[in-house]
Amino acid sequence: MIIASLFISCGKKADPRPLKVNMPEGIKDLTGEVKDGVLFLSFSVPGKYIDGGEVKDLEGFKVYKACGFCPGGFELLKEIRLDEKKGYALYEGRLYIYDDELAPGVTYTYKVYPFSKRGTRGDESNTYSITWEKPPPPPRGVSAKGEDRKVHISWEKEEGFRYTVYRLEDGAYPLFPLNPEPLTSNIFSDTDVENGKRYVYEVRKVAIRNGISREGEGVRVQVTPIDNTPPLPPRELKVQKDERGVLLTWREAREADFFGFNVYRIEGAKKKRLNDVPIGENRYVDREIGEERYLSYYVTAVDKSGNESEPSREVVYILHE
Repeated sequence: MIIASLFISCGKKADPRPLKVNMPEGIKDLTGEVKDGVLFLSFSVPGKYIDGGEVKDLEGFKVYKACGFCPGGFELLKEIRLDEKKGYALYEGRLYIYDDELAPGVTYTYKVYPFSKRGTRGDESNTYSITWEKPPPPPRGVSAKGEDRKVHISWEKEEGFRYTVYRLEDGAYPLFPLNPEPLTSNIFSDTDVENGKRYVYEVRKVAIRNGISREGEGVRVQVTPIDNTPPLPPRELKVQKDERGVLLTWREAREADFFGFNVYRIEGAKKKRLNDVPIGENRYVDREIGEERYLSYYVTAVDKSGNESEPSREVVYILHE
């Protein structure tokens, strides 16, 4: 009786309503580039749900691959989980991965799905296809030379190829070369460097056929730019008698890497540096004067790399008339 009364009191139930599930937008700009001898795939990370609103629970992406002779169509190539921070690189809102399991003459096609932390999947991306060709071999004769705040990288130029130059920052893999467009010359200069810092560069050969750029593996070189530019010499050197000896004063042309001054005395044909280490002031007292009739002096400037300037104007001081 109780069961019957409960059943009767319930009445007819309405059809169940599905819960609203937010799905991230699909990817529309999947593309690829042949770089470093492998295929790099990239796409923009969706920032909104299909029905609007900012994506806050994006878990990652599933990348699928198919080839001309592969049975079964698309198969899972990689599953990227953003919180694991491996197997991909992010730059300015684009995600980059690579595929190095490719055979010459075979056409490969790729597509991507985003998925949320709830497991919901967004729409499939556009497809990207490429017929794989063997990339060019590494360049020959790669070398680097460091100068004052500048590095010159050179290589042996080969007909029919262009070149890209990469700089590795703190061991991180570089996604983009220093040169905006492939180079047709055999030299590249990097002027955005610091003296005394070791840099690692990689040069890669590029073949462009039918409008498609294919970049091969590179050759790395290490170099440290060194300051070899001397500072400007001191100016307006003056000498006068002082109760302690001979007083020298001058005007300095201090530069950003200024370190100090060296003071020289000339006695006949002999030249002697009077200070053991460069001095920081623009004055010096020579207390060790002898019985010479006259003495000559000049001053130089020294920078932090040890480069010494040309001598200042030489000044003669008469000790005895």
